[in-house]
Amino acid sequence: MKFETIKYEVQDNAARITLNRPDQLNALTAPMLEELHQALRLAAASRDTVRAVMITGAGRGFCSGADLAAAYTVDENDPKDMLRDLAVPVCTLLKNLGIPTVAAVNGPCAGVGMSLALNCDLVIAAESAFFVAAFVNVGRVPDGGASWTLTHTLGNARAMAMMMLGERLTAAQAVDWGLIWKCVPAEQLMPEADKLMHKLANGPTLAYGFIRQLARAATHNSFQEQMQQECEFQMVARYSEDAREAGKAFAEKRPPVFRGR
Repeated sequence: MKFETIKYEVQDNAARITLNRPDQLNALTAPMLEELHQALRLAAASRDTVRAVMITGAGRGFCSGADLAAAYTVDENDPKDMLRDLAVPVCTLLKNLGIPTVAAVNGPCAGVGMSLALNCDLVIAAESAFFVAAFVNVGRVPDGGASWTLTHTLGNARAMAMMMLGERLTAAQAVDWGLIWKCVPAEQLMPEADKLMHKLANGPTLAYGFIRQLARAATHNSFQEQMQQECEFQMVARYSEDAREAGKAFAEKRPPVFRGR
C-alpha cells in the first residue's frame, strides 16, 4: 500500500508508522488521518507479521496537532467532518488495537497529536520533547480522547491545569506526573524505542491484549469485579501456547520463544 503523508515499515514482527509532514511539524490533515487509519487497519490485519506497532514523527517534531490551515472538511462536496469522521476512528482503532502500541515522541507533541501519542500503551520521549493540550489556546476543547486520558491518568487537578492553561509540560515533568513511561536523551530515543517495540513484538501477544483490557477496566470496576475479570482472562491465558512455552522454558532455565496469538 502506497502512502504519501506517512511511512509504513514492517520488520521483525513490528510495524513502524512515521508521520511524515516534517515541514509542518507533522500537523494532521484529513488525508493524513485517512492514511493513518489505513495503516493501523493494515497492521491489525497482518496477524502473522505484525505483533506490535510504533508511531513516531519525521523531522524535529512528533505532531503539532491538527493543521488549522487545512480545510476542516475533506472537500466542499464531502460531508465528512475531520474530527468526528476521521480523527475519532483513528484514535478508537489505536486504543483498541489487539497488539501492543508504542509512541516514540521525538519533539513537540500538541493538541490531537498529544491525544494520538497518549492513546498508545507506552510512551517514550526525547528529553527535549514536550506535551501541550493546546486546544484552549485556539479557543477549542480537547479531543481525540484527551479529556478522558488526562483526567484518568493525572487526576482532576493536573488534568484541569493542562486543559485550561494550555501550557507546555516537559518530557521530564510528564514522566514525573505519570503521563508517560520514560524520557531519554534525544540520540537514544529511536534505539530505545526500537528495542522496546521488538521486545513487545516477540512477547506473549495474548497476555498483552488481556493486560490492556484489565488496565482499562480497572478505572470503573470494583475490586471484586476486577478479580473476576482477571480469573476469566487467566483461564484462557494459562492454557495458551505462549504460556506453555514460557513454562517449559522456565523449567529448562532458558528464554521463552513466544509464538503470539
